[in-house]
Amino acid sequence: MTRFLLSLLLATAPESPSPEAALAHSASLYNDGSAHAADFVQIYTPAGFATSRRESGVVWIQRPQRLRFEYSAPEKKTFTYGDGEGRFYSPADRQLDVKKLSPEEQARLPIVFLKDPAELAREYSLSAEAGPDGGRRIGLVPRTPRPELARLDLGLSSNGEIRELSYSDDAGNRTEFRFERWRSEKPRPAADYRVEGPKGTRVVE
Repeated sequence: MTRFLLSLLLATAPESPSPEAALAHSASLYNDGSAHAADFVQIYTPAGFATSRRESGVVWIQRPQRLRFEYSAPEKKTFTYGDGEGRFYSPADRQLDVKKLSPEEQARLPIVFLKDPAELAREYSLSAEAGPDGGRRIGLVPRTPRPELARLDLGLSSNGEIRELSYSDDAGNRTEFRFERWRSEKPRPAADYRVEGPKGTRVVE
């Protein structure tokens, strides 16, 4: 009887969603036009080192692919991304760095999941496995080798929220983002995703 019940449960249990379906579900949560904010911790671990550098603050994500990081610790700084351009402002240095990001650099931002899942499947070999609390872990390995991006991993909650994003390069350097307390806020203007810095800021392009 026990074996019969077990086989019946396995036969009727719902199938886990494919990586593409899980990514599509997550993207739908963040593509409603709201500014989605979360507290974050960024952890960078160089290859061969046991110690890591930790930074924290608040992040906003807004469609189509806009991003704003407000770092508060260990020092204040701002990073924004929009229209393919990354902008980094350091108040301590009174300097603004402006750069068009390569596809590899764009892929390392925590908005990669907003891309069309079919497009991601063309660029990456996708895998999925069960995560904690009913969530999913999605692995993305570039189909064409990229020295600066060997692997991406996304941690999704059971409702599709992004809890973790990590990436590593061929040298073994690893960066991880952890997100908590996601909340929806009113849409922010496009200018908020293009940090400028106050008058007198030195601009480096």
